[in-house]
Amino acid sequence: HWVNELPSLFTEIKRVLKPDGCFIFSMVGGTSLPELRSSLVMAEMEREGGVSPHVGPFVELSDVGGLVSGAGFNLPTIDVDTVNVSFPNAMVLMEHLQRMGESNACINRRPRTSVDTFLASSCLYDELFKLDECENENNVDEVEASVQVIYAIGWSPHESQQNPDQRGTATLKVGDMIEFTKVDS
Repeated sequence: HWVNELPSLFTEIKRVLKPDGCFIFSMVGGTSLPELRSSLVMAEMEREGGVSPHVGPFVELSDVGGLVSGAGFNLPTIDVDTVNVSFPNAMVLMEHLQRMGESNACINRRPRTSVDTFLASSCLYDELFKLDECENENNVDEVEASVQVIYAIGWSPHESQQNPDQRGTATLKVGDMIEFTKVDS
């Protein structure tokens, strides 16, 4: 998500791949860290009267297929997974993000967020997003962070790849296939 020009990057990757070459990737998706986003928005609205972006922009799942096929890859396949990670508290989560280099790179953000706002967002996060007791094996208060991971694969074009049949050459109707699966069940 740190690349500003994904279409150009994907086009360049397709250019350097040999025919029938495989491009596999994963990226952090757009619904990552909703808990942190909402905690920061609530705290900032209360303390500063407005909001500024704190979590960098991510690619939405609905855009990935278009990016892959738009770059000229064939047979695109997209999958998504949500990974839930637990942390002792929100401050530890924010420290981990900062040490991973995942601080905010947005140009239109506030130059500085007050300590008061960070403390308020941390308290909100710790209160609103606690792990349930049944999910918490250690019986210690922990919070959860959700990260969406998008996986994709695309193939550089080659004549040996499968192609769709000509329009109108089908021997079955979709309705017939539905009836066929009901009979087998």
